Amino acid sequence: MEHATEHQESVPAGESPGPRATARIVHILRVLAELPEGATLSHLCELTSTPKTSLLSLLRALTFAQYLVHADGKYSLGVEAFKLGAAIVAHRRFPEIARPIMERIALEAGETVLIGQLASDRPSLVYIMSAESRRAIRFIAGIGERRELYSSSGGRVLLAAMSAEQREQYLKSVTPTLQTPFTTTSKREIRRLISEVAEAGVAVTVDQNDIDVVGFGAPIRDETGDVIAALVMGTPKSRGIPQMDSFKQLIRRGADEISKMLGHDAA
Repeated sequence: MEHATEHQESVPAGESPGPRATARIVHILRVLAELPEGATLSHLCELTSTPKTSLLSLLRALTFAQYLVHADGKYSLGVEAFKLGAAIVAHRRFPEIARPIMERIALEAGETVLIGQLASDRPSLVYIMSAESRRAIRFIAGIGERRELYSSSGGRVLLAAMSAEQREQYLKSVTPTLQTPFTTTSKREIRRLISEVAEAGVAVTVDQNDIDVVGFGAPIRDETGDVIAALVMGTPKSRGIPQMDSFKQLIRRGADEISKMLGHDAA
């Protein structure tokens, strides 16, 4: 009878529910999260205290969006619901989820590894986690320290991930200044360097923010593919230049590993 009733409804399959249905949608997902075997339309009506016609409209919209699956007369959670749950858990654990990988890279390379994110108050990179090198001569940066986007490896990674419009807005608003005598301040050259980062998937800076420092950066992506942070490694130039190729591979591989843990599928 439920199957016949659903076919009699005239709610379009792709119709989106209105704002008043938001609480009911959350309630439906919450109920089905506790029912791995799924539930029929009648059962869901009882559990959610929702009229059948109203509920069916929401169920169809959620099924169309793949938050639910309808099979054998029962509704159960779909792939998008599980992706949403995984994303919530992953973000609550980030950046802690990345610590073991950072520490492994720091030990393997013998260099300091950090995670940087876009600051919330102004366009700059801020370090939120670090795994420090054990060597006597090493790159040091404290949690909360900032770097300019145009001159840091992690900052260029974040710039490369922006839309063309966002990037141009940033470049129009900023006046690049010398962090060292070798900092690139030409906006035309900065644009070229950012394009190279976007193509290569890794950024390298030499003497840009600090004298005698080589920086390596690669993007960390979430389950949607969006860049949420940059994995960064800082090295003295005496070690960073000779090992540039291996360090580039190491930081890119590490960022990919973290991204995979966050649900990103590179394929």
